[in-house]
Amino acid sequence: MNMDNLDIKLDLIINEIIDIRRHIHAHPELSGLEHQTAILIAGYLRNIGWEVKESIGRTGIIAEFGPSDNGYVGLRVDMDALPIQENTNLDFSSTLDGVMHACGHDFHISIGLGVAQLIKDFKLKYGVRIIFQPAEEIASGAKWMIEDGAIENLKKIIGVHVFPELPVGKVGIKEGSLTAAAGELSIEINGKSGHGARPYEGIDSIWAASKIISGIQEAVTRELDVLDPLVITFGKINGGKAYNILAEQVTILGTVRCTNVDLFDNIGQWLNSTIYSLGKTCGAECIIKFRKITPPVNNDLEINRVLRKSALNLFGHENVVELQKPSMGAEDFAEFLNYVPGAMFRLGVTKNDNFSPLHSAEFNPDEMAIRVAIKLITDTIIRLNK
Repeated sequence: MNMDNLDIKLDLIINEIIDIRRHIHAHPELSGLEHQTAILIAGYLRNIGWEVKESIGRTGIIAEFGPSDNGYVGLRVDMDALPIQENTNLDFSSTLDGVMHACGHDFHISIGLGVAQLIKDFKLKYGVRIIFQPAEEIASGAKWMIEDGAIENLKKIIGVHVFPELPVGKVGIKEGSLTAAAGELSIEINGKSGHGARPYEGIDSIWAASKIISGIQEAVTRELDVLDPLVITFGKINGGKAYNILAEQVTILGTVRCTNVDLFDNIGQWLNSTIYSLGKTCGAECIIKFRKITPPVNNDLEINRVLRKSALNLFGHENVVELQKPSMGAEDFAEFLNYVPGAMFRLGVTKNDNFSPLHSAEFNPDEMAIRVAIKLITDTIIRLNK
């Protein structure tokens, strides 16, 4: 098949691909539990002639097609849903209470299956490997699959993520950093209990917590380079026994995001010393733990250039958006980029300004975007084979 016939073949399969997307949307599975999703994917791919390996990285799937002598060009798509109660009123809304595909991974799966249908009809120098990855939402699945051999003989890799900030029909291309590195920050603040009427007799851990929460934000702007974006957000706080007793202990849990790799490598030490000092001003002792979750997605210059060239050729300049800023969200696609050069692009999915953000109960992307992504990825893989 040549590129002139790509749209003809896509016309023949797109309704089936959308039907599969709707089935997956109606039957979401949480991170690490994507058993039925994996069975569906494996069966579909075997039926169209792909070699399939199951249970890679627990519930992941690796599908391969074409010659392996020169290695593989890879596509990674993720599979897991989120613990969110859907509120879209779609005919194919989630059938499972409290679980929803609110991040577009159902789109990503169907895109991968569509690419599998098209790319097998081209004569390629490299084999094609599609990696259907579990547990992206908990930033674990990429590591699991890498440990199980997903990057063996893999020469290049591309990825896609839906992007509601762009209208359907447009794609976003970004040089360099696309997403931020992510870490988990936990703080245990230890004070001394006492009567709420005489706080001077104890050490108030809630007061110390409030100082730390506000003080760390001030310290970011005074001690670190503001041209290197850093976001520290506390999402959980626990402490105290009663309204009239000083809290002896408070725990705070939060996330740390930044795009500078050097800053990320050293941020744990800075957090430890800064937070410890803030707690000390209130007389409290702090135990600080920082855990790196995933590095930033840093797009390879050459592969990103090929993605851009393909997008411009297929959709024209007016539909290719050069993204100026990285997202402070995280993506464990970055784990693959520690070993293999690759790039990820953003897929516009919003129609008629009907914007709903990722991880929203109302998230309802336009299915026409699936066709756009299948064409772009197929064309890019062909270009990467030259």
